[in-house]
Amino acid sequence: MSNIRSYFHALTMGLIVTFLVSCAGRYTEHVDKHQGIPIIFDTDIGTDIDDAGALAILHVMADRGQARILATISANRNPWSAAAIDVINTYYGRGDLAIGSSKTGPNPEKWYHDSVPEFPHDLKSGDDAPDAVALYRRILAGQPDNSVVIVVVGWLTNMAELLNSKPDKYSPLDGRELVKAKVKELVSMGGVWPNTKKLGDYNFRMDGSAAHKVISDWPGKIMFTGLGKDVMTGRRLVNEGLKDNPVSDFYINFFKDQKVNERPSWDQIAVLYAVRGLSEYFTAVSQGHSISKKDGSNEWVSGPVSNHSYLVHKMPQGQLATVIEDLMLIPPAHETR
Repeated sequence: MSNIRSYFHALTMGLIVTFLVSCAGRYTEHVDKHQGIPIIFDTDIGTDIDDAGALAILHVMADRGQARILATISANRNPWSAAAIDVINTYYGRGDLAIGSSKTGPNPEKWYHDSVPEFPHDLKSGDDAPDAVALYRRILAGQPDNSVVIVVVGWLTNMAELLNSKPDKYSPLDGRELVKAKVKELVSMGGVWPNTKKLGDYNFRMDGSAAHKVISDWPGKIMFTGLGKDVMTGRRLVNEGLKDNPVSDFYINFFKDQKVNERPSWDQIAVLYAVRGLSEYFTAVSQGHSISKKDGSNEWVSGPVSNHSYLVHKMPQGQLATVIEDLMLIPPAHETR
């Protein structure tokens, strides 16, 4: 009898534990859906295709409650860039999401204008979008202190201009103090370290003075995510993506012109880290800091732990590519507007 009582006691306790864990899991999921990481997505969309893939997976993770997208902002002043952002936002059911556009940055564009008119969107030109820095100041001023993650997958034009901004109707703080108060982390897609012969990459060199300003003066944490060269995605999206998916269409345009069937996932990695952190995907190096020159060249100098860090692969790159492309293939959770 003693053994039988022990058995039923153990069984009962096991069921109770299972029930509690189940409830805890559901509770965590419920909390996450209402408390996702607040993200501002800043892109130079226009010259490459991974920007579109990055914004797609950000929307998917927002659908899952892991992120809360505050705004989507173009550092590219080409009029098609903000319109392409609106196409993607609309497809994922967030057609009313705030979009800003630089009025001063570079303006190259090649892969989007053929497809943008074919998909639903309201914003016809970046010229009609709010100024990027004014939108940053409005959004940041309304957020709790030390809460916002800004992920920049292009050049750092908007970040430099934000730092230089003056007090306005949104906040009595100047740009540097506003960033210091509101931004938890800046995630910058750039920095190929340990140092290589090519000191500097496209995102830093495209607006070298902005990169120098931000890397030298940003008053908080920066995570540099220069990974992605060998994390190839897009093939499955083109072959398996839904016909009404504009991101698939953008990839098709790029692949046809470039005569390729997959593309590195630089920008998707930046977004994946911004939302999910290191997780099982990455480790980070924080011993040292980046230094930058006004031409955009940069290097990593070893030393004490600083506010600068850079990502290192932990998960095998092929497996990481599968994680990213799986996200890119998930359809919207909301009806488009």
